[in-house]
Amino acid sequence: MLPEHKALNKKVGEEDNFLNKKPVLDEYQVEEFENNIHYAMEYHLPIIFTLLNEGNPQELQGYCVYIQPVTKELRIQKKDSSFAYIQFDEIISVIVED
Repeated sequence: MLPEHKALNKKVGEEDNFLNKKPVLDEYQVEEFENNIHYAMEYHLPIIFTLLNEGNPQELQGYCVYIQPVTKELRIQKKDSSFAYIQFDEIISVIVED
């Protein structure tokens, strides 16, 4: 290997250490997320999702309008009326706004 390759591999390895790893969620947290989402859908309340996207936390606000039960995909209507599709596995936090 060339010294440049070793330096690049070392740099890539250091960057990976700075990425956030998805927290391990227990079954009670997952159930709480599901209950919050269903509650917000029933009463048409806005939700703030915190997602882990490629190791970086990302916030998404909107209304959950549909849940695909087979693929566990949620359709979120944002405040600008566009739609976002998220996987349930990406969610690390759910906050229902009143």
